[in-house]
Amino acid sequence: MLLFTEGLSSQREIIAEIKTLFPSLFVVSTHSQERPEIHEFSDSTEAEPKNADLRLTFLRDIISRYGIKLIHAGKHTLWYEAHRDIIESLGVTLVTGVSDVEMFDIADSKIRFAQLMKQHQLPVVPSIEITSADQLEAELKSRPFGNDVLYCVKPVKGIYGMGFWKLSDDIPAARCFYDTDSRMVNTDVFLHAMKQSNDFKPLVLMPYLDGPERSVDMVVKQGVTIKAVARIKNGSYQSFEESGPAIDLAIACASILKADGIVNVQTRNAPDGSPVLLEINPRPSGGIGYLSHSGISLPGLFVQTYLDIKPAVSATDHLLPNIRVRPLTQAIIVQ
Repeated sequence: MLLFTEGLSSQREIIAEIKTLFPSLFVVSTHSQERPEIHEFSDSTEAEPKNADLRLTFLRDIISRYGIKLIHAGKHTLWYEAHRDIIESLGVTLVTGVSDVEMFDIADSKIRFAQLMKQHQLPVVPSIEITSADQLEAELKSRPFGNDVLYCVKPVKGIYGMGFWKLSDDIPAARCFYDTDSRMVNTDVFLHAMKQSNDFKPLVLMPYLDGPERSVDMVVKQGVTIKAVARIKNGSYQSFEESGPAIDLAIACASILKADGIVNVQTRNAPDGSPVLLEINPRPSGGIGYLSHSGISLPGLFVQTYLDIKPAVSATDHLLPNIRVRPLTQAIIVQ
């Protein structure tokens, strides 16, 4: 009765956790590509049509055949929001991470997101939209955020930190090629590459904040936070907290955007130690599976909240103290 449509790889951990807590809950997952690792813990899987024109007919069939009551849409958010009324008329609850198209567009643009947060007087990292390589060069020369800060860029639209670079005049020109994990690039090298591009993608120019980063995973229903847990990133380790100013900030942010479902808010500490908003992702984070060690199950709370059923084993009571986790790369057998 729960359908996960095509989403990102963290769906695997979400479905596995749900099946552990709700073994009798029938879970269906679908994808337009061959992704057996995502489907491993589902009770049934189906191949989504690649043609969006066939998607509605496909959904009607899946809903009818399996008696689906709740749909978690991982991708194609704009399509699902455009068809929300039709889909929910079939007797299901649709969860996309947002409540309407406008809020998704704001969340998807780091510039519009920052502007909205400022309007509501929430602290957000200062930023400038860059639409050309020449503008980037001019802004870097003018040092709009001060002379003593490190500058960084990332795409206006994007996920998982792809395209994020810290710019420095003082590192070797080839640094970005042999030390990609540092996300450091020589400023002149970056500018030269951007000037060669015939398809410049808009960037956000920001001061780099080196304070602790918190990734706040949340279950939210129509802007009301059910539970939020922050993962504090310290090098290759992460620890957890369930209260504090970063979580308060994330809750306020999710309320403004009327977030709906399993979402993620990113913060970093400013030089004075206070958190500022970086972005909201209206989808489960890539690291949500780390929370399985925390004592709190957000996937479990998601099911409880939207389907009003209780888990066979409670894993949502309290945060376990003094837990640190470290991600590992592992292989699984796919057939």
